[in-house]
Amino acid sequence: MELDEIEWRTREAIPSWNESSLSLSIIEKGGSGRLFVRVVETTSGASLIAMQYNLDRADNPRFASITDFLNAHDVPSPRILARRLDLNLLWVEDLGSLDLGNLAEDDWDSSRLPAYQSALRAVFPLHRISESAAPDDLPELEKPFDAALYEWEQNYFLTQYVERFLSAELAQKLREDSSMASLRSDLAAFPRALVHRDFQSTNVMLFRGGSFLIDYQGLRWGLPEYDLASMIYDPYSEFTPEQTEDLIAFYYSLKQEAGDTESRAAFEKRLTQCAMQRLMQALGAYGFLSEVKGKTEFLAHIPTAKRRLVELAGKEGGVIGLDRLN
Repeated sequence: MELDEIEWRTREAIPSWNESSLSLSIIEKGGSGRLFVRVVETTSGASLIAMQYNLDRADNPRFASITDFLNAHDVPSPRILARRLDLNLLWVEDLGSLDLGNLAEDDWDSSRLPAYQSALRAVFPLHRISESAAPDDLPELEKPFDAALYEWEQNYFLTQYVERFLSAELAQKLREDSSMASLRSDLAAFPRALVHRDFQSTNVMLFRGGSFLIDYQGLRWGLPEYDLASMIYDPYSEFTPEQTEDLIAFYYSLKQEAGDTESRAAFEKRLTQCAMQRLMQALGAYGFLSEVKGKTEFLAHIPTAKRRLVELAGKEGGVIGLDRLN
């Protein structure tokens, strides 16, 4: 959809702006098959985001219903201001341009830690919605995390990263490693809750003193620790071991406040397992995006993801065979 059409469709959708002077600018940050445009009413400075999406991905049209669900359950997320589902076009609240990743150079104690704690508080209500007590208003979701999906992620990693950047021989050895199969069967055996699925620094906006989730159309049943791992082992961000410990301890305190009596050791073992699974998925994505899609900027994130994966391999719950990546 061209910008001039988005402009006149916006005037139709927002009647109070029908005669206003509007300024439109494309937002480069965005996911597959979606166009994001910031629309500003130049007199007042008020703004919103127009999101136009295609149907190439099954999760794109789910954004609206999932947003309505999150709003209804007090999970911080943008409000939908208007919609034309027949045109695959939404107008959503503008949450600004500051995400967690923008704080990378800020002081930990005074800036980054409070912001990350706010992000964990924002996602935590999702994690308290269990599959065994699914709410009646739950919209259609992506396929849940199960043994088959975990296996797909592992194969994605082996095909798109290990074979492309290391060797086909190593990829085959890892395919035959029983600990890889054990990892996915262990994860598939745990009870599931709602997870964001891509809970990383660039998908948490900082707005009006709080944290808001975006890019959550991949919402599904899974393990909360997969989301937590996506955040604290995020290859886009750097943390010291002490900072990582701060975030793990904070999330565990949220669980305790909610009445969860699971031991810290059991929680951390599952977190390590989820972190390894998530980092394998990320490395597969970086390999595919850089080598197949030509988006070479993703190559810069491979060393951090690989280093963290190797470090986790030696922890309780880790896949020892992955130390071969070094």
